[in-house]
Amino acid sequence: MKKGTIGGRGAGAALLLLCIAVLASCQTKNADETETKDADTAAALTQTEVVEPAEVSGIPENLDLGGETVHMWYTTGWPSYTDIAGEQSGDVLDDAVYMQNLAVQEKLNCTIDFEDPGVAQGSCADEVQKILLANDSTFDVYCMTQWSGVKLIPQGLLMNVNDAPYLSYDKPWWDIAYMREGSIGEDRIYTLVGDCTIDRVRYLSCVYYNKQMYQNYFEDPDGMYQTVLDGDWTYDTLKSISQTVYTDLNGNNKADEDDRIGARLCWNQDIMALQYCTGVPLTERDADGIPHLVADSEAMMDVVSRLYSVVFETPGIIYGSDIETTEIENAVRQFSGERSMFLFGQLQSAEYLRDMTMDYGVIPTPKLDSEQEKYHSYVFEVIRFMSLPYNCQKVEASCAVLEEMAFQGYQNVSPVYYETVLKNKYIRDNASGQMIDLVRDGMCTDIALIHINRWSDVSILLRDVTFRSRRSNSYASDYEKRKKGMEKDGEKFIATFLENT
Repeated sequence: MKKGTIGGRGAGAALLLLCIAVLASCQTKNADETETKDADTAAALTQTEVVEPAEVSGIPENLDLGGETVHMWYTTGWPSYTDIAGEQSGDVLDDAVYMQNLAVQEKLNCTIDFEDPGVAQGSCADEVQKILLANDSTFDVYCMTQWSGVKLIPQGLLMNVNDAPYLSYDKPWWDIAYMREGSIGEDRIYTLVGDCTIDRVRYLSCVYYNKQMYQNYFEDPDGMYQTVLDGDWTYDTLKSISQTVYTDLNGNNKADEDDRIGARLCWNQDIMALQYCTGVPLTERDADGIPHLVADSEAMMDVVSRLYSVVFETPGIIYGSDIETTEIENAVRQFSGERSMFLFGQLQSAEYLRDMTMDYGVIPTPKLDSEQEKYHSYVFEVIRFMSLPYNCQKVEASCAVLEEMAFQGYQNVSPVYYETVLKNKYIRDNASGQMIDLVRDGMCTDIALIHINRWSDVSILLRDVTFRSRRSNSYASDYEKRKKGMEKDGEKFIATFLENT
């Protein structure tokens, strides 16, 4: 169990609006000229330069929590999680998170008691459920893994914070669209996602490419950037490049980790990214905001067919079906060993490449085809969210802390991650910065993906049934067999959600 407390007291800085008057003065030759110039000067004195006020959090300037302690339960139970408590370790991101939390506590005159009980990311819901069903109000805030933690919402164990104090959802440090997508009804919010943690950025899907390998085959090491900007980084382009570079180095007549390949695709995160980054939805909302399944649309059937061709019919593409952590290690090893053109992952995957000697670039996840309007970024389901329990005894203090955490994260932590960690520490060229912006701006999700086990697991149907069984044309028939059960399960989920929340 890891536990940490930081406390402090300080004053917030007042915002200043600067008014600049441009004064004209000169000597005059006659009374008329003097009168004219005096009039001009008088006019100049009334003019000011309009300076846009800096962003401010939703916290009143004089708010003082009187030394209150807010107890926060969180998990670091996934290999790539950052510690939301931060520490002064000399690492620029850890230090930034630590200073974020210190600034919150100094501004609000409070203490945040961070407690990490060592719970695995997949066990969040079970562990927190035990606490809350016992009506234990020890913790005021929970920071849980999304795919696990959302199970508590329809059980009525998390608080609706739609109208909670201080939380300024119209500000850029909260991702209101994402939070609304994870809920039903415009008057309900249960999961807080934004700059309170760095997860929503670190777990956006992207692709890395080996610039030296690309130059060896296609001459221009930066050529992939132009392909992306032209809108031509697609399934077909991935297939074409993978087929071109594939070399059976060990002579066993099959693509494996000893060969030179296009990419090794993990059965989970990479297949999910390729599916969801097409922008083809699983659900659509009616006029009342109720989601309904559309996962058997013609567009989805097209995605299934083309994705199967990419994964199983492309020389130079390896489908990895081992446990996820092993597949990630295998893919990173092959890419770092200069035997793979592409590495699929998330922005945080750059942290695995710190010792790679060859230059690499960062690009978005490919589009389905050039007709797709924009590049999308899949939000890996291990992203963590903040929430208040149904029995929270310190709603005002907890919301104030979360608002200020998100604000401080937006002002100080996210810029450090973007500009220092990603663009300077891990990224090898300036052009990748523009690509990272494309990744960040392309975030997408679906309520059936956020609540991944609802609608009878429709969000992972393609991944688990079609791809893990390697049956090329099974999606349509599998979906048809399960459709009624999926719809019934979805209706039950929606009814329970609305009833208990």
